[in-house]
Amino acid sequence: MEFTFYTNHEINVVLLIIADPNFTLYKILDADVVRVNGNAYEASFTLGFIVLMVHGVVYLGNNKVSYKFNTIGISGGEGGFLEFTAVRDREIKVLFEYEGKLGSFINFMLGRRISKNIKKLDEEIRLERIKRKI
Repeated sequence: MEFTFYTNHEINVVLLIIADPNFTLYKILDADVVRVNGNAYEASFTLGFIVLMVHGVVYLGNNKVSYKFNTIGISGGEGGFLEFTAVRDREIKVLFEYEGKLGSFINFMLGRRISKNIKKLDEEIRLERIKRKI
């Protein structure tokens, strides 16, 4: 799934904030719980009748932030990614993909969350900049 996000903030600041799993997983994917250890993270998401538990790593590169993850538990070994790429000045492309047994369901549910939450992401970033004094 691909989404486009437009921002009024500097791209480097946006990518710095998005590289924080505590911000991104709560604000964009509506995670229930997030635990972070360096650039590694664990998170859980309630998706209707299932709880998806994942562990992964955040990679921060030039104009790109990637969240790579694998599932934990019943659907262990499955996984995917969430990527944010600066395309142009003030424009960020968001890609999300999950592959596994319930792939179409999980893609649909998390895709809806991403679509809904990126509409208010610019304001969330503004508030986070104030909080962090960036």
